[in-house]
Amino acid sequence: MKVSKILMAAAMLGSMMLASCGGEGEQQSNAAETSVAGSKASSSKVSSSKFSAVWSKDASLHVEPTCDAEGKDVEVCLNSSAPNKETVLPKKAHTWGTKSAKVEAEGKTGYWTNECSVCHTKAIIIDALNWTKIEGSNKDSSGATLKFSTNGNYAEYEFNMPQALTNVTVGVYGWVDYWKDGSNNNDQRGFFSTKAGDGSANVGVKINDTDLTITNTKTYEEMGMTAGENGNSSFCLCEMGTVASIAAGDFKLTYTRLESYNLNITEIWLMYK
Repeated sequence: MKVSKILMAAAMLGSMMLASCGGEGEQQSNAAETSVAGSKASSSKVSSSKFSAVWSKDASLHVEPTCDAEGKDVEVCLNSSAPNKETVLPKKAHTWGTKSAKVEAEGKTGYWTNECSVCHTKAIIIDALNWTKIEGSNKDSSGATLKFSTNGNYAEYEFNMPQALTNVTVGVYGWVDYWKDGSNNNDQRGFFSTKAGDGSANVGVKINDTDLTITNTKTYEEMGMTAGENGNSSFCLCEMGTVASIAAGDFKLTYTRLESYNLNITEIWLMYK
């Protein structure tokens, strides 16, 4: 009888120790299962008990995201010493001001400038409809956006870069059509959604004859576009990749359709500090 009571007490103690923030689940005692027959009925009640974690967000450890850096939410367990849980909060969008007056020169591409009021990232914004050379067909006959109809079509933009830039993030401002229509599945598409499925990008950007490495693997939806009327999406600024430096002086950018033409753009952005 003493052995039975000792084993029952051990089983209950083990069950209590397992009631931590590791999650909810049945707590079992192998010791109870191997005990004498007289203790099995009592130990089975202990083994089927369920315990819930008690988590709470700790405001003192919270880090608010900015347009410069990610933030984090931190949860602590109130009923054990389990490690804290951390959730990464994505960067916020820049808070852009009013674009400058358009800078233009005869035979050159027009552009604007802008600045984020929070982190002071600056931007040179190229007018995508003001190309210096176009090869192929701009599918948008209304002229409201640049949308190529054939693979290999491209537009060139040239102007005098007013200053040398470093660590420049290149983006396009635009939208996609045929949003989530079943055949295009644009909610699952982004810059790497070629029909060939070979992992290559469907648009290309060349800066002063050097190809930009496109690193953004997000879908259009993850980039901030939402479904709109008539199966089209909202506008969004989509970052494509980063170039280490751009020299002052003569500047040329080439935007090319490689396989997908459902991206309609109005502006090309060069963002820098």
